[in-house]
Amino acid sequence: MTPPVGIFLAGYAGRNEPSDGVYHPLRAVCVALEDGGELSLLISIEWLGFYDRTVEARERITARTGVPAQRILLSGTHTHCGPVLRRDMDIRRHGHIDEQYITDTLEGLAGTAAEALAARTPARLKAGTGWCGISSSRRRPDGQGGVSFKPSLDAPHDHQVEVLVIEALNGSLQHVLYSYACHPTSGGAIRQIGGDYVTFASDLIEQQRPETVACFFQGCAGDQKVDARDADGDGYEKLSLDQVRERGEQLGQAVLRVLDADDLHPVEGKISWTQETVPITTDLPTEQDLQHHLGSDLGYVVEWARHHLELIASGTPADYRFDLEVQTLRMGSDLALIGLAGEMSVEFGLRFRRSLGSAYRAVWTLGYTNEMVGYVPVRRQIPEAGYEVVDNNRHLLYTGPFAVETEELIAQAVTRALSG
Repeated sequence: MTPPVGIFLAGYAGRNEPSDGVYHPLRAVCVALEDGGELSLLISIEWLGFYDRTVEARERITARTGVPAQRILLSGTHTHCGPVLRRDMDIRRHGHIDEQYITDTLEGLAGTAAEALAARTPARLKAGTGWCGISSSRRRPDGQGGVSFKPSLDAPHDHQVEVLVIEALNGSLQHVLYSYACHPTSGGAIRQIGGDYVTFASDLIEQQRPETVACFFQGCAGDQKVDARDADGDGYEKLSLDQVRERGEQLGQAVLRVLDADDLHPVEGKISWTQETVPITTDLPTEQDLQHHLGSDLGYVVEWARHHLELIASGTPADYRFDLEVQTLRMGSDLALIGLAGEMSVEFGLRFRRSLGSAYRAVWTLGYTNEMVGYVPVRRQIPEAGYEVVDNNRHLLYTGPFAVETEELIAQAVTRALSG
């Protein structure tokens, strides 16, 4: 499913030239589960995400497998060296999407899902946790109530590595599923196709555990980035591909340490799913505010202001309502997995691990699942502003930041799904 060289790459607004090579083939992995005759699919792909391709992807998979959408979780690793695919933003930026590649890949995923279901055999599941320190927050407090886009361990971060293994009844390892919260952007806005640190972590796991398939699920990494500091230690350094490999192998080693420690707990509870759409909104700007921003030195801010002034002039209501999917998978009290359809602040993952940790032995909170709405901050971050609160929403031409009640609306949905 590696796209052809020459395709435009998603993730960086300022990268306007097409890809010119491949430093690592992209991968997609499908894990099929059956419990009591009910089938489930967990799919991870080295793309920016599924975004507005989610409905089509699920429909194709359901048509080939019979598995309903509620029991299909789609996860993007969020590499910024994968194909453009968002119909709105990517067409605005690049003018073209390779629709044939997207169609072929989604059909290939459906075929892979069917193959995974056909190949299923009796198995045992076990879970554990590890630690890896390659990430940090990219929202450094500026001492004045705001933040700078710089590495910081003084802002919330999450170094926990979640691991779920699937082994045959004879004890042989078949799959290693793992999750970590960190943007895979350490190589910068290069023009080569690849999966950043994630792909090298999976490579190492598979090299050290032959016959095993590794599968990564991105955590709540909206405000997390590989902690690669420049010479002054003040900003970010763009890593070489060798350095990207080193960071990935650090994560891979963290997963292998969990396997070697033999301290995994059984996951034996009945599999159950929930799916809920949470209505959320963005704040509306005033016409005066928009007029003020026409004088910005930043092109994307001027574009945002002009777009909304044109809507006002034409009497066209601006879109400010969004549906955020909250999907959960639980395995008795042994494991709870939460899939959130956005680039979630790391504080969502920390919150749910804390609030659900007494009810479940393992709690995974994934961002970047299904039809993503963009960056979703927690309430605490909104007054700080910054890229994840304000700037990216302007790139997306949203009316403003997500409303202050957004975090609680999502938390209430998670509680409904996983309490009791």
